[in-house]
Amino acid sequence: MAMDWASYKAACDRPEVLSRWMLIETAALIEPTLRQRLLATLADPLPKPKDHRGGTDTDMFEVTLCADDIRSVRRAVECAVAAGITTPRTVARGLGGFAEAWRELEQASVRTD
Repeated sequence: MAMDWASYKAACDRPEVLSRWMLIETAALIEPTLRQRLLATLADPLPKPKDHRGGTDTDMFEVTLCADDIRSVRRAVECAVAAGITTPRTVARGLGGFAEAWRELEQASVRTD
């Protein structure tokens, strides 16, 4: 069932909701066991509004990892940013916004744990 735009925007603004693109690119930066748990998040995207024009990279997902896993992802992303590491699809833009997104998610997970 499709969401209306207001509900969709509100859901996508939550720190625990990230795009398929960011999740897949993040997965390329982390160790295999954690990568598997992160990619399991991709099973159930938020329903898009009927007139949404974005492709599958713009699918949005609620990240349901535990606080320790989120912390591990955040640390790995920050290390990659500090080392100038990119993924094939982030070479042009770098990992701008990745560390911030994972820090926001970590802060939100601490409040809810």
